[in-house]
Amino acid sequence: MRRQLTVQERVLLHLHDRRMVDDAWDAPIELSQSGVSNAVGVHRRHLPRTMRSLEESGMINIELRHVTNMKRKVQVYSLTSKGQKMASDLLETILIWEVESDDGRVPLSSLCKQSSDVLQYLYPASNVSDSPSVGRLAELVKVAYEDGILTAAEERLLDTAAQELHVDRGTLERIKQRISKDTTNGFEARLIKTALMTALADGYIDSNEEKILRRLAIESDIDDEAYTTLVERTLSECLSLEERAYFGAMEAINWSVDDSNSIIIDLRNALGIDSEQHDRLSTLNRAKLN
Repeated sequence: MRRQLTVQERVLLHLHDRRMVDDAWDAPIELSQSGVSNAVGVHRRHLPRTMRSLEESGMINIELRHVTNMKRKVQVYSLTSKGQKMASDLLETILIWEVESDDGRVPLSSLCKQSSDVLQYLYPASNVSDSPSVGRLAELVKVAYEDGILTAAEERLLDTAAQELHVDRGTLERIKQRISKDTTNGFEARLIKTALMTALADGYIDSNEEKILRRLAIESDIDDEAYTTLVERTLSECLSLEERAYFGAMEAINWSVDDSNSIIIDLRNALGIDSEQHDRLSTLNRAKLN
């Protein structure tokens, strides 16, 4: 029968899939106090009592290790054999719980099987109380998403901020996913993306369409880097896997090799790209660069 999980049980699930390498110098942030607190949805200041209780019960080991971007060693946690068995038994029990889905009530095991996925399904990041670190990171992500686009530079900045705030990558990705779905952000970017999709309906972006898209970007205060990122992502969504592979290969050589070159012919044959597709992809490349 489904019930609420205790904080201790959530900790066991979080650690279940994550093994710490014996005698290693460092440990992943997910095994640190901040990583565990973010994953199970409790503030860091409330976690030590839970971890001490689990240690006293023989469920976890507590060590001091280096974690990336932390200046000194910090406490990290791993399951003992007893804790691993307890977590496995708990997971086995939870997987037979029935949950609501698009197909009606189904066993949880039909939706997810890994303990970390089960924990995220039962306690989504958006439904738990964010720690101060997660809250600050979420504010940064929201600012970066104001124009509806995350550029490569912004991605790197957020990665660095997450490391400085001791927030693991999984939590960062969940924050980005949550905020990207906020319809109050990025109206201009969605407008341009819609215009891009319309222009791509016939497989080409002609010079007039390019001018319109560029003017929309300028009037929406979307800079060149953000516009290029938006075009790249929209193109990726519109192209088949083979077209993306061919487009990427030709981009790598700046489309500087004649399409009659034997290497290009072999590549086209391998990917099933005909002359019409080559010409179309070439025009898309020009649209991205102009």
